[in-house]
Parts: sequence; C-alpha cells; structure tokens
Amino acid sequence: MGAENSGDGRSRILEAATRIFALKSFEGSRIEEIAREAGVPKSLIYYHFKSKDEILEVLTQRFIDEYTAILSVAENETHREKADKLAVRMKNLYMEFEKRNADLIRVMLIDSLKKTKERPIVFKVVEAMIDAEKKHAGEGFNTQERLMAEFFTRLIPNYAYICFKDAWVSYFDTTREETEAQFLKLIVDTHGSYHRYHE
Repeated sequence: MGAENSGDGRSRILEAATRIFALKSFEGSRIEEIAREAGVPKSLIYYHFKSKDEILEVLTQRFIDEYTAILSVAENETHREKADKLAVRMKNLYMEFEKRNADLIRVMLIDSLKKTKERPIVFKVVEAMIDAEKKHAGEGFNTQERLMAEFFTRLIPNYAYICFKDAWVSYFDTTREETEAQFLKLIVDTHGSYHRYHE
C-alpha cells in the first residue's frame, strides 16, 4: 500500500501525536517522537502533514466536528428541556466523549493557557458550539452570554474534571463513583440553573 492510501498510517500518526503532546506538551514534542510512537517513518508524517501545527489543527477540528455532532441532539430544545436532560446527557454523552478525548483536552488546555495565545483553542471549541446553536435560535439570542455561560459554567469545569479526576480520587482518598456523582450534581446545580433561569 502506497503512502497515498495509508489512511491507517494517518490515523496512527494522529493518535500517537495526541499521546506525545499530552505527555510532553505540544511545544516540547518533536516529530521524531511522534514517528517512533506511531511506528512510521518521519517522511510519512510529512507526507500527511506540513508541520506539528497542522497536526494539532487537524486534531482540534476533528474534536470540534465530533463534539458539535453530539450537541446536535439538543439543538431545538428550550432552556428548560436542556436543564431537565442535563444530568443524563452529561453522564452518557458529554463526559463519555470527554473521557475518550482526555489526552487531547489536556493538550488544548495547556496550549490555551499560554499567555501569548490570542485565540486559544478552547475558544474555538465553544465558538463552534454556539455557532451551531445560533442556526436554530430565535430572535433575542445573546451570543456573548451563551458563549460565557457554556465556557465558564460547563466547558471549563468539565475539562478540569476530566484532567484532574484521577488525581483527585487518589489525593482526597475518595472513589471515582462518589467523585463523578458529586461533580454531576454540581454541574446540574450551576450550569443547569443557568438554563432554568433562561426558560
């Protein structure tokens, strides 16, 4: 199979890059390490991607596309309906997606926290989410408010939970089940109240 048909090689490169970026940070990673982790020659990486930056862009766009597809289940719901279904969706949809993408979430957060970043990656995630929601919104849709509500009361707490939950369980000598139940309750109480307030 030639490089042109090596979809499997491209997928392996993306998976390996995610692991290496999460371990060493995006800035601290080298193409050679990604090639070694993926079990491919460095030349194959350059066949598929111009640079490390392009690899991260592809990973981010894939994440955004999958995330917005998951969110589409609630696109025509009222705030009250979103609040009523939040706990179930958090547990069965959003958190499952975030657990599967925990390494990439770490990479996005670390990259977004750099002082020099004018357009943090996590802003792109919430922006895509609200852009999708705007297509079905009526008059009076407050874009800035929705961006802030989703970013500060759901997305950032969720991402912090995904990144810290294992360390939290170990450090505070609790169980995963207790920790997840308490986190879900807090999200429903905070983010859910935003939706209930705007019914």
